[in-house]
Amino acid sequence: MVELASLKPQKSCNVFDLAEQAGFDVGDWIASSTDKRGHKANPKYCYEWSFTEPGKVVIFNLWYQNMLHENGLIKQRGNFRADAASHRGPNGKTQWRTRATRLDNALQAALIGNLPIRVIVVDGKQRDKTDPNKSTEASKVRKRELDPEPWTLTAYDMATGKFELTRGILDQEFVDQFDMDQLAKSGPKKIETSSSAYYRDPKVRKAVLRRANGMCELCGAKGFEMAGGAVYLETHHVIPLADRGDDDVFNVAALCPNDHRRAHYAQRKDDIQQELLALLRQLRISNERLRQRVVNSD
Repeated sequence: MVELASLKPQKSCNVFDLAEQAGFDVGDWIASSTDKRGHKANPKYCYEWSFTEPGKVVIFNLWYQNMLHENGLIKQRGNFRADAASHRGPNGKTQWRTRATRLDNALQAALIGNLPIRVIVVDGKQRDKTDPNKSTEASKVRKRELDPEPWTLTAYDMATGKFELTRGILDQEFVDQFDMDQLAKSGPKKIETSSSAYYRDPKVRKAVLRRANGMCELCGAKGFEMAGGAVYLETHHVIPLADRGDDDVFNVAALCPNDHRRAHYAQRKDDIQQELLALLRQLRISNERLRQRVVNSD
């Protein structure tokens, strides 16, 4: 288990070097620079708090002070969209609003592209976001280092912008094929994968994996255990998103890899779909009965 204190940066590294190390294409960063101090000081990039390399990686500067250790995992929660909205008033800072909006856009790029996230951990004096007059001095970064471990977006609310980031892709108890896709993209060389651009709520995927508790919801077999101890199953939209299926826990099943292939390609795939729909309907009914019992007991 990694201790949170071990992530506190000890060096003051240049953001250009860290972004390049994390996989960001710095070609334009160099070519567009007119700064006398050199391309690493190019204001077009060096003051940004997020960088997106399409199809490959999203990079965030995250404050060490905002990270927390929870259930053996290191997380950070927040709402960049709300941060941007707080600067729309007369006392707001246009530059801070723009950066926060770009941070929120980067989260959406990570979600839609199923991209891994690299984190530049920063430490120093963070500005007070609660200041109603928005007159607080800008944050001062004193230390900055790249976390060697990729992070993943484990929750994001498209309606509000609330998010949860978790350190590690395979460090959770249960993982699926989309976690493996992120791991492939986070490697030293880009690996071509076949993920679609359909929005999949990571919170739904994780809830289904927890519900299955490591067991295939079709055949009952246990998913295989990976080297780090996580149990692998594959999440499957029973009514496909392309057919306007819902992205919720009652249209998603956790299947072993063999049953997942069967659900897509077997001669009796229509029968498998009906079997899974019946299972999920029963789960919905059971969930509703449980909810009603809780309401009535109150």
